[in-house]
Amino acid sequence: MEFMSDMLSGADSGKPSLFEIVAQHKMSELLEPALRHVTSVYAHRYPRYLVRILNWHEEVYAALMLAVERHYLHNYGGSFTEHFYGTKRVRVRRIGGDNSLTRGDVWKSLVFLVGLPLLKSRLDQRYERASGGEAARLLGGAFARSSDEPRETGLAAEAPAGMRERLCAIGRTIEQAFQRYYPHANCVYHLATALYYVAYMFDRTDYSTPWLHLLGLQVRRLSAADYREMDARGPATSGLAAPANGSALRATRNLVARLLAGGLDMLKVALPLSIFFYRFLEWWYRSDFHKRVQQTPVPPPPMPPKPHTDGVAVPEDQSLCPLCKNLRTNPAMAPSGY
Repeated sequence: MEFMSDMLSGADSGKPSLFEIVAQHKMSELLEPALRHVTSVYAHRYPRYLVRILNWHEEVYAALMLAVERHYLHNYGGSFTEHFYGTKRVRVRRIGGDNSLTRGDVWKSLVFLVGLPLLKSRLDQRYERASGGEAARLLGGAFARSSDEPRETGLAAEAPAGMRERLCAIGRTIEQAFQRYYPHANCVYHLATALYYVAYMFDRTDYSTPWLHLLGLQVRRLSAADYREMDARGPATSGLAAPANGSALRATRNLVARLLAGGLDMLKVALPLSIFFYRFLEWWYRSDFHKRVQQTPVPPPPMPPKPHTDGVAVPEDQSLCPLCKNLRTNPAMAPSGY
């Protein structure tokens, strides 16, 4: 819809709208918490294998995203979420008339796609521990979370007493400076992102983030020519692949490289399918169909008891009394059922 509105209004049809850019960033921000939740759920079932991964979740996630983002930047010219929304990265300064990403652009993009979020997450956690939590920041130090005093480890523990005191003093100074200036740096970080969003929305800049401006890259929509080029190029390749030389080791290496490239390429299909499956499960468990399936069916009524052989025979004509065999004159119900 945004693409059609741009064509009708005469605007640059290759420039993504701000809503597409924000959707890409929100999607990349939600991938890590979603994967953490799945890992934590299965860690309760298989703690022997997944507890360590959960303890180092951010580093493991960064390593996985490094492989995923490099694959999509190398083969499609954009990050995973950018390619998911049909966009790519192009160079502002063309090299020989070509605006595709170079090897250096790929690695510099990986620094801001993977390294910067990991660094900021670690700094946020460090500030949370150093400041004593949100209650301490709002209501004062009396509401700070109780924690043990940091123990001296490494060089500080093995150093002489005088040097140990100086190292501890330097550490406290750095800690105080971090608590004082990190909120300002964090504010500048978010303010710069918001300003670029506003400037991008009003066509004051072609860069949606300051990091793309720093790298000299722009985000553009994939055109029909780009899709034809992807189809003509065939399956995505991996950096692990090497020219075949007839050896079994090289053939095994190329097979593993093709499998990895194919698996990473399937993520763009697996992600929408998993979202659809999750939404379907969410609807199923909230609907009445799930409750109807779980309800136990009503059992059939029991068979009527057979009359005793020594008892009084019941006549087939229900209007006759079973005792005197005469016509009923005052019908009534007895505890026995007659």
